Amino acid sequence: MQRLSLPAIAAAFACGTALCGPLPADARTTVVAAATFAAYAMWRRGTPPRLFLILGTIALVGAIDARLQSAFAHPLASARTARYDAIAESALPLPAGGCRTAILLSNGPRVEAVLRRCVPVGSGLLLRGRLQPFDTPRNRGDPDLRAIEAERGFAGELAHAEILAVRRTPTSVSFAVRARAWALAQLRANFSPLDVALLSGELWGARDALPESVRAEFARTGTVHVLVTAGLHLGVVLALVLALLRALPIPRVLVAALALAALWSFALFAGAHLPTERAATMASFALLAYACGRSALSVDAYAAAMLTILAIGPTSIASASFALSFSCVGAIIACAPAIEPLLERLPLPRIAREALLLTVATQLGTWPVSAAVFLQFAPYALLANLAVVPSVGATMLFGALTLLAAPLPALAHACANIAAWLLAWQLAAVHFFASLPAASIAMTPAPFASIAAYDGALVLALYALRNGNRRAAFASFAGACCFVLFAPQGIDMRLHVWSIDVGQGEALLVRTPGGHAFVVDAGGKMERGNAPDAGAAAERVGERTVLPFLLRRGIHTLDFAMLSHAHGDHAGGIAPLLRALRVGALIDPGERYNGPAYLDALRAARRRNIPVLHPSAGLRWRFDDGTTLRFIGPMSPHLNDGKNRVNDNSLAFVLRYRGFSMLFTGDATATMERLWMEEGSDLHVTVLKVGHHGSRFASSPAFLAMVRPRIALISVGRGNRYGQPAPETLARLRAVGALIYRTDRDGEIALSTDGTRIWMRRQIRSLP
Repeated sequence: MQRLSLPAIAAAFACGTALCGPLPADARTTVVAAATFAAYAMWRRGTPPRLFLILGTIALVGAIDARLQSAFAHPLASARTARYDAIAESALPLPAGGCRTAILLSNGPRVEAVLRRCVPVGSGLLLRGRLQPFDTPRNRGDPDLRAIEAERGFAGELAHAEILAVRRTPTSVSFAVRARAWALAQLRANFSPLDVALLSGELWGARDALPESVRAEFARTGTVHVLVTAGLHLGVVLALVLALLRALPIPRVLVAALALAALWSFALFAGAHLPTERAATMASFALLAYACGRSALSVDAYAAAMLTILAIGPTSIASASFALSFSCVGAIIACAPAIEPLLERLPLPRIAREALLLTVATQLGTWPVSAAVFLQFAPYALLANLAVVPSVGATMLFGALTLLAAPLPALAHACANIAAWLLAWQLAAVHFFASLPAASIAMTPAPFASIAAYDGALVLALYALRNGNRRAAFASFAGACCFVLFAPQGIDMRLHVWSIDVGQGEALLVRTPGGHAFVVDAGGKMERGNAPDAGAAAERVGERTVLPFLLRRGIHTLDFAMLSHAHGDHAGGIAPLLRALRVGALIDPGERYNGPAYLDALRAARRRNIPVLHPSAGLRWRFDDGTTLRFIGPMSPHLNDGKNRVNDNSLAFVLRYRGFSMLFTGDATATMERLWMEEGSDLHVTVLKVGHHGSRFASSPAFLAMVRPRIALISVGRGNRYGQPAPETLARLRAVGALIYRTDRDGEIALSTDGTRIWMRRQIRSLP
């Protein structure tokens, strides 16, 4: 009699969870299509109707479980300022001063706070601050900070936190917190700060202490998983424990039980974050299979782990770590039997072949997801992982021995020296691969359907390989890679304008019906002084927000990057775009300014041989699809009124496509508005990009009366100290009948038009 298998049950439950979970629409569509295809295949094989009924019921249970857990979840309440009793669980000094601290509030939730000074881990604190949830994505496609921090165990943040009192260490501090604090002190006594950052990340996932430049190299080489305690590190611990226990004359069941205890003890020590708990759950089922005399890496154990994890936490199905974890283990189960015979021919020791097998299998399974998450393809990831991953186990072993040998300083120092050599090897290997040409290729994330198609094609390739048909296997694998590397892009013949939420700054992206694309500014922050770190701080917005925004929309080439003026809140992100994308020209008003971000943009243009153009009023550009740009500023010669010179000499132009028009004014003030009106230019447009972030010094009544915009876009940061947008500016815009959109309330603002009709979309629902 035909019976249901555990993988079929897990797949049905996962389908139900996916349909009611926080997955994007394209992922749900792909799940429905895959489930329909699977049902058709089962029907063709003569599956009894009662099994379809059972699987449907299981899927319904998964959907109900996901919906109920979502309905009864208790997220952090809306922001409120009060006093809180708390315990400091970790403390990380920040380069700019202060200390990033994980704190456990007396009423239960674990939150993050930036304190003005570091306090001993385990200290009791009386704090005053604003307790608030983390941000949801401000731009479509941005990482969900709330979900990411929830996986790390944080429910929210305590903003503007002040220490009112530091009390004696309370007895309620957990053993794991005390153990990590003691371990960190021992590491600091035996290792350099950089080695401490690496080793603490490998031993318990302390991911914030590593310098940004080093972390970027790990990300560029596809080895960033080394820094986060999850499957790799639990696997190392489990392998070491099993090697020790198997040498003892004890039954298999006892070996599995002791290994299970050691596994979860390490998971608790590492902080019991969701990725760690997920990896420990998967390893637990592998141990259960081992205790029963079956293969630890079996499809049944894999399915049981998935079923358990989704039943307990259905929202995890939408997380990148869930996809990476199950892609990794699934690839080992699927790929290892087909690849192992090929590797047996290599003249390598058995342990080296096993390491190569696991590395190749995991890379085959995870690179599409990694590329979609990190927006980059690492061509040398396989070689980099072969160089780095085998040393992780030895590093963790000698790091742990350093801690255990703390009462014997000489022995602890010897173990620390060996661990330091291994860490130096890891850093050198990562730096070498990161410095190679094309070490990281910027990628548009493949849609969910393309990744699912890759998985299906990979399975076909493995089937062909195991049956000796290498040509078919190669063709299937090449096709699978094409699904991800060259994902199909939709055709859209409309004009698009995006106002990207970059905080207190400005960044707009324009894509014409013919596929031409350009940016007008790229965010940043106002620079105080000419210190090098001021420019770096301004550029982070371009690296972390604007560049990913463009890549997610398939934009790797810009006709030009336009800089309205040189202030850091507009120029900050330009240099990262020039370095990462193919840019035809840098458009600059030509007003000299000594801001670090602006000067860095000019240097980046010179290094990439990108021409710098200085258009002025009266110039008209036309694209081959009929879109035109008519410049109305800066004037020639430039205005020289001292204080507002840089703002008033902003690039200003009218974008026109058929019956649609939009006016961009940079940060020009009412002085320039008066000159434009005196020139007699046609300023009546459909959409106005409001000047100077809605400042009261721009958008004068006479100017707005001439422009008469139907829609007004304001790029401005939440709670900015300039009081923008000014109430009087908003009143003037309403008086001319303009519909106002603001990035501080709406997040990303997306405008689409066919030249006649206009479609508006905002990322966040505005407050009334």
